Amino acid sequence: EATIVDKFTRTKMALLNGVDLVLELPVPFATASAEFFAQGAIETFKQTNLITSLSFGSECGDLNLLYAIANTSITAQSDLDVLIKGYLKQGSSFPTAREKALIQYLSQDSNNVHCTSDLLEALQNPNNILGIEYIKAIIKSNASITPYTIRRKGASYHTQYVNSSIASATAIRNDLRAENGLYSSTMPPSAAKLLSHINLPSMEKLSAFLHFKLMFSNVDTLYSMWDIPADLIRTFHKSIQNYPSYEQLVQSATSKTYSRATVQRSLLRLLLNIQKNDFLRDCSIPKPAYIRVLGCRKSRTDLLTHLTSRAKLPVITNLGKQYAYLSPKAKQCMDYEISASKLYAYTVSNPALAQSDYTHPFIVL
Repeated sequence: EATIVDKFTRTKMALLNGVDLVLELPVPFATASAEFFAQGAIETFKQTNLITSLSFGSECGDLNLLYAIANTSITAQSDLDVLIKGYLKQGSSFPTAREKALIQYLSQDSNNVHCTSDLLEALQNPNNILGIEYIKAIIKSNASITPYTIRRKGASYHTQYVNSSIASATAIRNDLRAENGLYSSTMPPSAAKLLSHINLPSMEKLSAFLHFKLMFSNVDTLYSMWDIPADLIRTFHKSIQNYPSYEQLVQSATSKTYSRATVQRSLLRLLLNIQKNDFLRDCSIPKPAYIRVLGCRKSRTDLLTHLTSRAKLPVITNLGKQYAYLSPKAKQCMDYEISASKLYAYTVSNPALAQSDYTHPFIVL
């Protein structure tokens, strides 16, 4: 779904509450599956030539457990593929088949010290899954980054309602929609104040765009999209005339094979027309083409100086002035970002945000 608040307001929230520097994960990665999301983040950090640590939340809080799964996923890939195919033939969805394959393989590994229940829990919780992908990305890219994890406490990822001082993003989103006002007790006052002045986005406003895209596109041309399952593309193409609203289309495509989140990500990537060739033309692992800084704390502008002098990619702080000097590949990626901002502006009925990538000033607080 669209974020409940735009990226510049989110940047202000971060800077007002202890974050020194805010980097933007390019939209092709930010809207991707956990694997590519993590790869984009780690590659961005690696190219800063500055970041040495990565801290992320997880349900289990056990870095050794997450590392064991991540390392096995890489080193035993061929064996796991055989097991996954077997479970798929038995009727399991791909995520379930992957879970069963990893548990079976690790359970038979004499070096494994983790029990089956812990492995299963690790593979079924979203923050754990993303953490595993972060570690995999660090290993694959040979990045000099040390991972740390903080155990998630209180509300779970899927909790629907605010019922304590720690709430899930879903619960906060639902509370804002219901106008209950409970969300303010779950965050710093400065963040709550910024949230009190927003227009909530509506994905339904994108329905007409989706109809146009799917009705007037040849299904074969849609297969060139990056990180969208081919089966889902066929489903969208067949279903669009029968399901007029965004929500109906999402529900019709959601199944035991493809989660609602996967369906929503895929629809957004269709709208943005994110192409495989833009990322996989000359490499097996997609990589960012620039490092964009959205904001910095006034007391830590030295970090921005260090980043600019050490980074292996162009550092963007003023797109209006720097866009013309970007490489063709960097412009391709940035164009997706600009398109995403235009779509977001439409979902919140705020035309001023459509050109915000060019017009919004660099944030220093």
